[in-house]
Parts: sequence; structure tokens; C-alpha cells
Amino acid sequence: GKFAGIAFWLVLMARAIFPALLAPNGQDKNLLALLTSSVVCIGLFYGTGLFYGERTHISVMEYWRWWVVHLWVEGFFEVFATTALAFIFSTLGLVSYRMATAASLASASLFMLGGVPGTFHHLYFSGTTTPVMAVGASFSALEVVPLVVLGHEAWEHWSLQHKATWMKNLKWPLMCFVAVAFWNMLGAGVFG
Repeated sequence: GKFAGIAFWLVLMARAIFPALLAPNGQDKNLLALLTSSVVCIGLFYGTGLFYGERTHISVMEYWRWWVVHLWVEGFFEVFATTALAFIFSTLGLVSYRMATAASLASASLFMLGGVPGTFHHLYFSGTTTPVMAVGASFSALEVVPLVVLGHEAWEHWSLQHKATWMKNLKWPLMCFVAVAFWNMLGAGVFG
């Protein structure tokens, strides 16, 4: 029924992630744990939007829709995108594992600190004061910083592509990932 899609998402991700988490290879698994938690949170987060039905009052539905859409955009997406790209970049050797983990932890920390205040810049239509909207705009703009730093680091390493032949084969996927960081910074950080 309603929860089949979320259950499928979680099972699909679990099949890929849990064997890597449980492997006794002695490697630091903080980045993988962050990726796992962000994937699980996405499924659980969208699950809350399924608790209303066709007979639920529209004010309740709109309340949950607003929170699902805005907390996804303001927080979960940033954590997931930063962690997923950090994992890919560190696996490809474009950034150090330490840098990838630090960027992911910074993104998660910014979300935990400013996820809800980051939505305050949307409250202009309800007569919110300018200082409250400024707090919201500041937190919202800060949420893209870890992904931009990670993208910049990957771009610098990619510019050394002539030293590794495998990087030439991955030119367009890597350019896509770097473009994600750039357009995220421009769209969410600059234009809000």
C-alpha cells in the first residue's frame, strides 16, 4: 500500500550499504555511517507524509506538505547530496577520506543546528519580522557551504587529470558532480 515505496527504498539501500558497514576491513566507516543515516532519514521523513488521507482536513495536509517539502530542501537534501558526493569523491581519490568526512559532518551539523531556522525565510507571507527572516536566510545560505567546499576540492584534484589516465575516462560524470556543487551554491546559496 502506502508504505511499499518507502520499504522498497530502505531495503534497496540496506542491501548495498550494510555489507560494507559490517565488513571487517579496519577502515574508518564514519562517512559510510553518515550516508546510511541520511538514506534512512529520507525514507522515514517521506513516510510522515503518508499519514494523512483523503478525509484529512486540508490544513493538516498542507502543514505536513510544507514541512516535508521545505525540510527536504532546507536540510535533508544538503546532507544527502554532500554525503553521497563525498563518498563518491573519496572513493575516486578526488578528495581525502578525512576531507569527505569533515564536509559531511559539517553539513549534518548545519542541518541539526539550522534546519528549522533555515525555513524562516519562507515566513514572509505571514508577517514575520525582518530579523527573523534574516536568521532564516543566513542559515539557509550556510547549508550549501560544505557541498561547495567539497566540489571545489574535487575540482582542484580533477584539474590534475593529466597525472591519472582513469580520470579522463570519467570526465563527464565528474563534471556533473562538480556542476551539482556549483549550481547548488548558485541556486540555494546565492538566489535562495
